Amino acid sequence: MTIHAALTEGEFSLKESLTFACRLAKRLNTNLVGISAMPDPARAVLMTGVTMHGMMVSSGATLAEGIREAQDEAKGKLEALFKEVCTAEGMPTDQTSVEHHIGLPSDVYPRVTLLSDAFVTPHECVSVGNDHGLAFESMLLDKRQPVIACGLETDPVLDTVIIAWDGSPEAARAVRFHTGILKSATKIIIAQNAERIDSKDLDGAEDPAIVIDYLSKLGLSAEIQGFDGKVADGLLKLAETHNAGVIIAGAYGHSRIEEFIFGGVSRSLLRAEHGPALALAH
Repeated sequence: MTIHAALTEGEFSLKESLTFACRLAKRLNTNLVGISAMPDPARAVLMTGVTMHGMMVSSGATLAEGIREAQDEAKGKLEALFKEVCTAEGMPTDQTSVEHHIGLPSDVYPRVTLLSDAFVTPHECVSVGNDHGLAFESMLLDKRQPVIACGLETDPVLDTVIIAWDGSPEAARAVRFHTGILKSATKIIIAQNAERIDSKDLDGAEDPAIVIDYLSKLGLSAEIQGFDGKVADGLLKLAETHNAGVIIAGAYGHSRIEEFIFGGVSRSLLRAEHGPALALAH
């Protein structure tokens, strides 16, 4: 088993994300791998041949070397922070490692984490329009890979996990993909807003008893709790009440061809500044 954590250079809540990844890895007694993705300096030179203002800049070996040195410095800082957090969280050194890859995050992350038990990324990556944001979108919507968008808590508690259940294929995939998180929890809550479920379908896929049965075969138990009002608000309130560190949910959205946007519930959860981590699948 392996958990991968994105090492994102820039203004991200990386320390909080790595703290979450460490605690999850410890609960699962598994390996934690930090991965960075940066473009090939030679290709970066070609891309900077002309600036957006039409000003020509040097595209020789000197520039390439400068880019390489900057990347090496960034890698060193990322690796230092990774080791700092792992040490503070008591992660065994033989269960941690760092991999630096050449390429865009949207290409590297899906390939490296193809068989990962969990991929953890900082909260801001779900909304920024840079390479890390594009990687988040690509993994969820194009590759259909699960992603954990970390919350901003500096001291995340992972004892309680909430499953947002509406019987959708996306919610079902989220539960299956994040079985490891469920196995690591001491309390599982299946949350459902009955107002949003057609009463005629309550005995169908929307029935939370389906999840109860699925979990029981894994040796896990859960309780069902309903809530009213807006779905995102209800889930966040439930998470606050029970001090839940993770919400497992389906990520709803359109393809990028249709002008990518997440559905209302997903978007509200992703934008919540004080919410828990979101374990998502599309």
